[in-house]
Amino acid sequence: MDTVTLEKEVLEALQCIKNGESFILEGGAGSGKTYSLISLINALTEELPDIKIVCITYTNNAVAEILSRIENENIWVSTIHEFIWDLIRKYQNEIKDVLVELINDEDEKNFKKPKDFSEDLISKDYFKNLYVDYDEYYSVTPNDENRIKISHDHILIVAEKMFEKYKKIADILKDIADCIFVDEYQDTSPLVADILLKHLEQSSKKNVIGFFGDSMQSIYDNGVGNLNQYSLTKIVKTQNRRNPRVVIEVANKFRDDGIIQEPSEDINAPNMENGTIKEGSIKFLYGNETDDFISIKEKSIFESWNFSDGKQTKELRLTHKYNAEMAGFKGLYDLYNADLIITLISKIKKKIDKGNLDSDKTLGELALEVKPTYKKVELLDQINGNEIYHSIYSVLKDMPWKEAYEKCRVTNESLMSYKLNGMSGRYEANSYRDRILRRLDILEEIIELYEANKFNDFLRITKFSIHNRNDKICLKQAIDYLVSEDNKTIEDVLKFAEVKGLLKEDELFSDYILNKGFYLWERIKKITFNQYRKSVLYLKEFSPICTQHSVKGSEYDNVLLVLESDWNKYDFNTLFGKVSSNSNVQLRTKKLFYVCITRAKKDLIIYMPTNDSDILGKAKEFFGEENVMDISSIK
Repeated sequence: MDTVTLEKEVLEALQCIKNGESFILEGGAGSGKTYSLISLINALTEELPDIKIVCITYTNNAVAEILSRIENENIWVSTIHEFIWDLIRKYQNEIKDVLVELINDEDEKNFKKPKDFSEDLISKDYFKNLYVDYDEYYSVTPNDENRIKISHDHILIVAEKMFEKYKKIADILKDIADCIFVDEYQDTSPLVADILLKHLEQSSKKNVIGFFGDSMQSIYDNGVGNLNQYSLTKIVKTQNRRNPRVVIEVANKFRDDGIIQEPSEDINAPNMENGTIKEGSIKFLYGNETDDFISIKEKSIFESWNFSDGKQTKELRLTHKYNAEMAGFKGLYDLYNADLIITLISKIKKKIDKGNLDSDKTLGELALEVKPTYKKVELLDQINGNEIYHSIYSVLKDMPWKEAYEKCRVTNESLMSYKLNGMSGRYEANSYRDRILRRLDILEEIIELYEANKFNDFLRITKFSIHNRNDKICLKQAIDYLVSEDNKTIEDVLKFAEVKGLLKEDELFSDYILNKGFYLWERIKKITFNQYRKSVLYLKEFSPICTQHSVKGSEYDNVLLVLESDWNKYDFNTLFGKVSSNSNVQLRTKKLFYVCITRAKKDLIIYMPTNDSDILGKAKEFFGEENVMDISSIK
């Protein structure tokens, strides 16, 4: 193995492994942490061909990237949830023991009793002859195949309990992994940290755990954030390979962990040009122009930017609401997030849960009794004054409350949790996709495979058969019809795909739209298929606009960061000297800001709708007086 060409941080990690020491490799944005991880794996496998390495990461995309860059095919690379499930699934008795404990724990709200289970406590006998599976949704009510399901929200809780109770599972994990590497560790659940750093210690067998990440980029509340409570050898990467000089300097002002980044010493690094760090540019724009943001992007300061190219230019906003409108799927977004009938049902449900209403009435009777308001206007007036809502409500209002409630289930997280790992048909962690969207996702995958000429994969997931040239012509015509940008509804497209043999039959889908998804189907079927396709483009980050959270791990030449505090979990004023009563809000905001500004490989423009003199004064300290500009002064 040629160690001369390895980074010094990789050499330090190698030494930790030889010494049997677990470690953290910490580095700021653009420092090449994943590059170091891959270099370490390749160096280890070259020196020790039989070494057993497990590499776990956060997303399927990250798995694919790592697999494409390692030289040894025997390395186990997986998402955290898939890895954990592969490890524990064969130990069904132990899983059931833990399930009994969790379901009977009154403080554990994530584990519900089976439907129609009337006893106070559940016993293991209930699970006799049942198989516990991992699926998108949790249900401990047996299905027709005598299976029950735990979801991604439950699997880590179950696994952590199993590792705590059963030393043999710790032994088994150490047997299959001499080294376990965790990429983007800051986003990892604290439960995973406990498994790897606490429960594995029950086993006397040896292995090394290596964590790669940046605590400053821990922007998800369910992540561990940092591992300061554990005694781990710390390796720090300080060189930045992505950002121009001005971005590095500003980003350093927002770190509070002692890590000060510096330009890369590698003359071939992406942020170097002719042996010198690229200068880049930062502008801080302010003013009161927020409504007509399209005209803002037409100003001369953006003259060289191409806002139609989502690969090179990104506009980053805090929430999906504005983005959905700009990306072309407002109707679909509003259905999941601002639907009037769903709002009505939600308000009635709260009253019933508090014991203030008799649920043995129809939906219409309860609505008249409650008379809820939305945005200071009576909801029923808004519903009856809208043709679409009124026609559906006229059907629902005469239903008994319990039936109407069951038929009107809409999960607002469903639309934004696409992240389908196409070929496996598995969604990434935290996916709440409903069956209607999942059916559309299959159709979209079929279209994409056809357009990419991946015909073997295409034929595997479709019902369509190709026997002759005419079949090929018919297939092309069908795909052309689906991708044409007209006003075809989702209902039209799904019926067409079924008739043409593109989609396989799905009894669960049919059952869903008759029962739990009745209302959702009645609404979504009239929305254009084009809106759905635009939502997928947005969620895959092909759109030039995206949320500030989803951009982590990406990089672009040009970044426009819009600082609007319309979410109580964030307050961008705190970045510029305004004190928040909530220290968590302040820290959360700082980390998100750091992540966003460090996406820029060339030019960064920050826009904040403010004229506050204190904020502007602080902005001048950060960015330089000459770079702080009133948006109205720019032509």
